[in-house]
Amino acid sequence: MFKIITPENRSEHRGLIDAMHEMRYRIVVGEWCWHIPGIEEGYDKDQFDTDATVYVLVLSEAGEVMASSRLNPTTRPHMLSELFADYCDLQPYPIGPDVWECSRFVTDRSLMPDPVEDFRTRCRLGLGLTVWCLDHGVSRLSWLTHQKFYNLVQRVWTTEPLGLPRREGDDWAWIPAVSQIDKATLDRQLDRYRDAETIVADYLAPKLRASA
Repeated sequence: MFKIITPENRSEHRGLIDAMHEMRYRIVVGEWCWHIPGIEEGYDKDQFDTDATVYVLVLSEAGEVMASSRLNPTTRPHMLSELFADYCDLQPYPIGPDVWECSRFVTDRSLMPDPVEDFRTRCRLGLGLTVWCLDHGVSRLSWLTHQKFYNLVQRVWTTEPLGLPRREGDDWAWIPAVSQIDKATLDRQLDRYRDAETIVADYLAPKLRASA
């Protein structure tokens, strides 16, 4: 369902890691038009891809990287502490051994033309994050995410904002947030995975009616 790459097993998965960085570049630079200082062309690896980073991947049957996300300990420098601390204008970003930061939640939708498969892939990625956290005593994940994804996250994780939405010259309003991770979170994710067809049909119904 998902693959977790840790500092301990990273040497066994060099090819997958390279494929993940290449996929991330295609999406975040090629599709989302992000400007990320200091990265190689065709390869999204920045200062927050470190020797402590944990990666969660979802692979296709052919072994292609369809989706990925990364986890970093907040006890080390991370995106909120180093780049976006001023976004946290409601409450300080949390730090502690039980708090990790999630970033680069990326899916390659070109590999998933079926919207149900797209939804299930994102579910698998979220399940991987939650399972790793539960297995390692992580009770909270901090994020910087755009407002649309924040609204989706709230359906699965108990989430509160660390700051007000902030728009930085583009169409995305960014929100720093922190989410609780517990067994109930896992149960909700499993339910959504099982009900993928119904959830996607309900989501698409207004669009289909509008285009009819």
